Amino acid sequence: MALSERSYEEKRGFIRMKVDTMVTFTKVDGKERYEGRCRNLSGAGMLLETEKKLEPGDRLRVTIPSEGPDFSPLDAVVEVVRVTPLPDLHFFRLGVVIKKICN
Repeated sequence: MALSERSYEEKRGFIRMKVDTMVTFTKVDGKERYEGRCRNLSGAGMLLETEKKLEPGDRLRVTIPSEGPDFSPLDAVVEVVRVTPLPDLHFFRLGVVIKKICN
């Protein structure tokens, strides 16, 4: 099926997988470590939720731990492209783009 034949919801270059796992992250230019949750993941980006307020353009080093010995943790540099406050939950929802997968 050609990309133009897909429904609007499926016009992504990568399939988005729903996940619910803890992540840790630091700003690329900082040392302080923060925690959050990854809510979905694709080959191009992630949706994160965290108490830390960030800005579009912030670059982060994100680590998603491995669930077992057969898989390595996902370690990536990402850029924040969207920030949505969730005031009732005291969280922020971050749309991030994966810039680099680290070893």
